[in-house]
Amino acid sequence: MNIKSFEYTDHAVKWVLEPIEFSSLTLLVGASGVGKTRILKSLLHLKKIACGTSLNGLQWKIKFSITNDDIYEWSGSFENKGFLSESMFDNDDDDKNKPNIESEKLYINDNLVIDRNQGGIIFNGAKTVKLSQKESVINLLKEEEQIKDVHTEFSQMLFDDISSKEEPGILKLIFDNESEAMRSKYGDLNSIRNSDESLKTKLYLIYLNVPNKFEEIKNSFIDVFSYVEELKIEPVENTGDNIPRIFKEIPFIQIKEHGIQNWIDERKLSSGMYRTLMHIAELHLCADGTIILIDEFENSLGINCIDEITRSIVTYKRDLQFIITSHHPYIINNISTANWKLITRKAGIVKNYNASQFKIGRSKHEAFTQLINLDEYLEGVES
Repeated sequence: MNIKSFEYTDHAVKWVLEPIEFSSLTLLVGASGVGKTRILKSLLHLKKIACGTSLNGLQWKIKFSITNDDIYEWSGSFENKGFLSESMFDNDDDDKNKPNIESEKLYINDNLVIDRNQGGIIFNGAKTVKLSQKESVINLLKEEEQIKDVHTEFSQMLFDDISSKEEPGILKLIFDNESEAMRSKYGDLNSIRNSDESLKTKLYLIYLNVPNKFEEIKNSFIDVFSYVEELKIEPVENTGDNIPRIFKEIPFIQIKEHGIQNWIDERKLSSGMYRTLMHIAELHLCADGTIILIDEFENSLGINCIDEITRSIVTYKRDLQFIITSHHPYIINNISTANWKLITRKAGIVKNYNASQFKIGRSKHEAFTQLINLDEYLEGVES
């Protein structure tokens, strides 16, 4: 999926995102507190809605394409029950208290496929049987041919939250006793990319089944950390007699450095090294059409990591869409100003601007320097 444009209102807290357009790589820039992170979270709310969650007081419109080049426009709104936490509506036992969907429409290539109001759902011109008013039609009709791709694409949206390490080791494969079954099921690159497995599990499956792709990932990692000579994902040797046997069978990410005899497993890796590896793995192993949302891209990364990963995102040729935020001068200066969106906020109204509107990038000064001297940046939040 590739998002073309997005607008969003949270009526419960009176927060409005005015229409914003995205490219295959969009960098959200602006002062702290203007709403950059909230834009990412608003997109994640649409993922939740598409997967059946009821969210209070939200109204949205999003235009996007899918790999078959069809253009979709999905809009809708939930009733506003006041200032309530969205988590109140995650429990199935509270279904009667969840807000209803007041309206919902889905256009495909300008043709109205779904038209929903409080009276019911019209699908391709015919009224459906009565369905839950708490769930989006994207979830209710996900088995329908015209809808299933939309549901799948939203479910694959990825919020990059790998600044801290996951549970060490590939635990699921061991505790579920399905390592061999998974290895047989995901025998090639496409099946691994399109699986619902975690990124870390995908990396392990690539290690087992697609060694040439793992070698490519490993070499990209070594390009960043030249003192590393080898990378593998295997059970740790010499874990000690007091460690439960099952932990001696769990595969761990491990590196070997030049001049050091022992392997170093992921529990001892720095957060920057671990995150760099996961970023590289994302580029190679996410399904085609994945939207990757990254908040404060520079977190936990040293300058050598930032350099290489920024270059990889800008130059890597795959059908992925990145929407990222950053305050780091290197990242901002090395992503074309054509891919920027300058975010400002006045009270609860969030606006966005192209860099070209402020002539950023047309002088000899660094783009970052021009950005931070803008009044719109310095006064990013107005009451």
